[in-house]
Amino acid sequence: MGGRLFLCAVLLQLSGPLQGEPVVSVGAGPLKCGLGSKLCKDGSECVLYNHLCDGEPDCKDGSDEEDCASVCNEDQFQCAHGKKCIDKDQVCDDISQCQDRSDELHCTKRTEGCVHQCDNKSRCLPAKLLCDGERDCLDGTDEASCEDQEEDGHEKEEGTSLNSVPAASVGSSTPIRCSLGSKACRDNTECVLYHHVCDGEADCRDGSDEEECVLTCDTDQFQCAHGKKCIEQSQVCDGVSQCQDRSDEEGCAKQIEGCAHQCDDKRRCIPNSFLCDGERDCWDGSDEANCADEGCSATEFKCTSGQCLSATMRCDGHPDCRDRSDEDSCTNAPTCTTKHRCPHSKECLVQEWICDGDQDCKDGTDEKDCPVAPLNCGEFQWSCKSKTECVPSAWRCDGMKDCDDGSDETECGVVTCLPHQFQCGSQECLDPVLVCNGITNCADGSDEGGSCQINCAEADYSRCSQSCYSTPLGTRCRCTAGFLLMEDGLTCADIDECDSPGGCSQLCTNTPGSYQCDCHPGYIMEADGRHCKITGEPFLLSSVQTDLLLFGLRSGSLDVLSSSAKKAILSLDYDWREQRVFWVSLDTESIRWSSLDQKSTGTLIKGVRADSVAVDWLGRNLYWIDGVNSQIVAIRLATTTVKSLNHSVILDEDLDQPRSLALLPQKGLMFWTEIGNVVKIERAGMDGSERMAVVNSSLGWPGGVAVDTISDRVYWTDERLRAIGSATLDGDDIRILQMKETSNPFSLAVFNGMLYWSDAKKRVVLAAHKTSGKNHQVLLKRPRQPFGVKVIHPLLQMGIENPCEKTDCSHMCVLAPGPRAVCKCPSGLLLAEDGLTCSSLVNSAFLLMLSPSTVTQIYLQSQHRAAELQGWPEHLALQVPSVNKAAIMDYSLRDRTLFLTDDGTTSLSSFKMMDSDLSPQGQLLKLLGDTITAMALDWVTLNVYWSSNKQPRLQVTSIMAAHTAVLIKEGIGRVESIALHPPSGRVCFTNLGLQGTGTVATLECANMDGTGRSVVWKDAVQPTSLTFSNNGDTIHWADTGLGAIGSVQLDGSGYKELKAGDGLAAVTLSDDTLLWMTVSDKTRLWYRDEQQQNKLWFEVGTEVVSLKAFGKSSQTGSNQCTDSNGDCQHLCLATPGGRTCKCAHDHVLVNATHCSQEQGCPGGSRPCLDQLSCQPVEKFCNGHVDCSDHSDENCVSLKQWSGARIPAPTQASSSFPPSSPLTTLSDVTGLNTTMNVSSQLRFLDAQECSQRRCSGNGHCAETNGDIVCVCPLGYSGDSCQDHLLKSIQGPIVYSAAGLCAGMVVITVLAVVVKRRKSANTRRVSSAAVKETSMTDLENKAENAPSTQTSPADPDKPEEVVSSVD
Repeated sequence: MGGRLFLCAVLLQLSGPLQGEPVVSVGAGPLKCGLGSKLCKDGSECVLYNHLCDGEPDCKDGSDEEDCASVCNEDQFQCAHGKKCIDKDQVCDDISQCQDRSDELHCTKRTEGCVHQCDNKSRCLPAKLLCDGERDCLDGTDEASCEDQEEDGHEKEEGTSLNSVPAASVGSSTPIRCSLGSKACRDNTECVLYHHVCDGEADCRDGSDEEECVLTCDTDQFQCAHGKKCIEQSQVCDGVSQCQDRSDEEGCAKQIEGCAHQCDDKRRCIPNSFLCDGERDCWDGSDEANCADEGCSATEFKCTSGQCLSATMRCDGHPDCRDRSDEDSCTNAPTCTTKHRCPHSKECLVQEWICDGDQDCKDGTDEKDCPVAPLNCGEFQWSCKSKTECVPSAWRCDGMKDCDDGSDETECGVVTCLPHQFQCGSQECLDPVLVCNGITNCADGSDEGGSCQINCAEADYSRCSQSCYSTPLGTRCRCTAGFLLMEDGLTCADIDECDSPGGCSQLCTNTPGSYQCDCHPGYIMEADGRHCKITGEPFLLSSVQTDLLLFGLRSGSLDVLSSSAKKAILSLDYDWREQRVFWVSLDTESIRWSSLDQKSTGTLIKGVRADSVAVDWLGRNLYWIDGVNSQIVAIRLATTTVKSLNHSVILDEDLDQPRSLALLPQKGLMFWTEIGNVVKIERAGMDGSERMAVVNSSLGWPGGVAVDTISDRVYWTDERLRAIGSATLDGDDIRILQMKETSNPFSLAVFNGMLYWSDAKKRVVLAAHKTSGKNHQVLLKRPRQPFGVKVIHPLLQMGIENPCEKTDCSHMCVLAPGPRAVCKCPSGLLLAEDGLTCSSLVNSAFLLMLSPSTVTQIYLQSQHRAAELQGWPEHLALQVPSVNKAAIMDYSLRDRTLFLTDDGTTSLSSFKMMDSDLSPQGQLLKLLGDTITAMALDWVTLNVYWSSNKQPRLQVTSIMAAHTAVLIKEGIGRVESIALHPPSGRVCFTNLGLQGTGTVATLECANMDGTGRSVVWKDAVQPTSLTFSNNGDTIHWADTGLGAIGSVQLDGSGYKELKAGDGLAAVTLSDDTLLWMTVSDKTRLWYRDEQQQNKLWFEVGTEVVSLKAFGKSSQTGSNQCTDSNGDCQHLCLATPGGRTCKCAHDHVLVNATHCSQEQGCPGGSRPCLDQLSCQPVEKFCNGHVDCSDHSDENCVSLKQWSGARIPAPTQASSSFPPSSPLTTLSDVTGLNTTMNVSSQLRFLDAQECSQRRCSGNGHCAETNGDIVCVCPLGYSGDSCQDHLLKSIQGPIVYSAAGLCAGMVVITVLAVVVKRRKSANTRRVSSAAVKETSMTDLENKAENAPSTQTSPADPDKPEEVVSSVD
């Protein structure tokens, strides 16, 4: 294979399009000629009737000039060549009927007012049409050199001088006067253009234009073969004939680099790779003549049809040769891995091939006795009259028969003629010269008769911008081919043929009346002058299950590359420079490679999971999609295995479930498909910048993606719509490719004019024309499933300079749009001020920005490179698992724990931040029918201060022991922001209350135990995002109503205001740096620089809902709650210079530190948090709201915090076995919630515990995992059995939120929930889940290929290889 894979590195320059008419292809079927034309005797082509007997052979066999009349009637004129008769009234009518134009020669004496002959003397114009600013002659001579024409007494109209040339009558002594650009013949009877003088062909009747010609040319000139004309050397072989005999364009093929074979009368030369490649490139077919059979290598098998196959495919049970010869003469029946086998010829079959319309068994049994299913054509399809097949509606009446019975081209209604043509009443299209010419060309005769006798007058010519002609309906303006007559019926406008599909396959240049096709470098124009062909054979690379196959797109050769995969290879790409194919399979966490010469394999990087790989052949990097972490990652291409730590994250923001990736290094762009909650196709620079959604409509489930560098379009497969779509690189002009059938497209590639894709369900690799969907071909059909496809050719990876070669990045250089070079750093390093060097973290201050599903960490050290960035600065994006709509966050630096409220599940959860991952620790607080509006963390005690819609109070919950206390409830309307400063023991909050018809917003502060409440600012409009200064004496906030950042000291003095502008959303403080966020069309982050100027740092299109900054001085200091929870049994709340021990809301202090159950409710019931009612114990956390403030459904989950301080001292240490049944959260609340095994739900019946274990006198508590009794004053003993004081009887209850200090340990049943991502759920970030899904998918595809699983079905594993219904 290595020898045949040789692809030419020296690329041919494109040659100009061929001149002359095309001939019928060799081997084509019998022609049918249209009306107005006749078939040549040899059946190879058609000629117009008016070309018969015109004295010039048009048929190659000359049959159009046979059996011609040689004698004309008296009322007829005989053409000079003697083979055609025309009516005498057609002589000198300004229209040539004779091919030699003899009917229009010497006509000047008959034409009144003739002064200027043009168009090879076929036309003569009056003087007033010369230099009038409108071109009347096709050759343009009537408007040539008008600027120097002298006046002859005629008026100059609008600055255009008219030629004043009197007519020269026969016999007149007045000499003829010629227009500029032409000269008179010696006999003064006519004029010839100067460029027709000495051109080797006599144009003057007296031949004087070819006399006295120079016979010797200068050294820098070329002499035409007729010896009478010299042209510049630069005009030789330029594709345009300057010599009349075309000698300046003869033999030019030898001057083309790479020329190996001249053909078509030496007008064309093709490279070696075009010879004997199975495609005819010369009109004369000489490139495919006398082709000798080429041999195959020793490791290959040669088919009888000439193909070379890998020897391993011989007798493997599946025919790979076109003639099936690789399965002939096999001694043993092949071992089939499939369930089916041909009964007689023994080939291996899969279910999808039976009755698929394609004969796979040599004996044809797979297509026998097939059930006839009723034909059901799709929405965009048309049923052929035979009722046996459907074709796309776009193929109906397109001039090409697609139905087997040809019915798609019948009953097409009105035929659309070209703009310059005349349409007959019988729908034929005629050239205007055939109208009113005395010969009936229309079947219904509508081109003759009527007003045909009315000839165009001078006035007609003057008003028509080009020409005039007679029609049966009178005179009409006419336009030449390539022009369109406008609505005014007078003006001709050029048609831009380049805007019409089907013209040039690559480059198109519009010209007046025509167009020019060109090819990209490395391609050669084909003989039709419209299509381009690349030099060297392209190969199709495809992964078929675990095999890597290489298919020659011209030769049909088939080779197998080395592969170590044990499971399906889903994605691949190649690097031509290093001759390597990179691929990923389901069996390993690595990216591997195989050499194109089949000699070696290796591993590029270990320890990574990749769903899709793409090679940046220009910048020398490899990109991949990490679907587990929802990232696009890159690493430098290396010849040895590299460490996974060296990779750089390119994109990690708002990536939901990226599927497939394609690069366009020539422009520094990358494209990917997104199949998460919002399906779309996105684009960004290869550095992650300038991100945009390219397509977000007309999509079902986009899978593969590819870029066409020829047409600058992006293509994608859609497994749900079973279609292939395309759009421009900006997302415009979306098209869905019309084909007969596209059952399950998986991956795709685009090359030149063809589209290639794999169909994993039918187990085939297919090809079709990329714009029409026609020329449908099956390239590979094997029993195993195909997945990735790529086209290999060196031209696809060369031809542009690498910007990174001039950029000295310390670690990694990637391409940005342009392309331009940008340096990137691995995780843990930041880019220095020079933009080149990656350095370690110096300033540990960082910013956290919360999006609904992502937390983004940005180190403030990267701020020095701020230059109004379009996109994220260097950052770490952490996907938040199991959260639907994150709203409020806080963070404990000590425990590296993130606290988030989720409006989607109305809960508070915690996450451990570990390196580049968030590890869920479970829900801490779950509400029902209520939403948390404000939340702040006391990082000393890990108490959470919060408020909600239904509980508009300032209350605090200990996540260590699940106690809740109400601190402030009077005079609060709604709390939207809370800020804490534990070292000083102060809390501030916003209070939005109603006053009259409006809302009053105040900022209030208090001690953290709720005492010392005061209003510090009352003139706010819509304050939010409270944050303390480092020393705790000043509070800052963002007033979104005023667009200003306010600050005031806690005593209400020293108010300051900073105008931040419209869209202000949040503010935060890091050490001495003020940062804030505005939201409008984009999210923008601003900061205050050292000169006290507002500076824009960066802007992104991501939704950001919360902002927090943490610096060196953040969360430093201590208070009296730091050690042993301040000796408080329940809640320790800091105050300025001290602390307060607080009990849960249904307990009372019995001394300064300890609490006792309050006896305010009847036995078997508990109080609501608002203290307005008591509810039975069984109604708490039962999934139904009973308290007016919803507090009976404040369900709290405890987490075993490693290394956390002991929350409170206890009085006893006795252990009792649990006596309550094991209960999960879902058992109680009816919620499908996945909880950590170590979590303990605190809503157990405290009364039962107290009665059984504490003799009804005490209550249960937990210490070091043991359940003990806490006895009130007057009782003692392990079970509070010893009565010290007068017995206090009554039920003992615990808080409505299950916030009692004691209860029996409840073990939560571990439930492994395997969730699929759908439109209403968020993906759980678990590599194991994903791997299982992909593995199940592969197994399903093999074992039950006809089963289809929808990717949108959350109850089924993802099945990549099966069709989406």
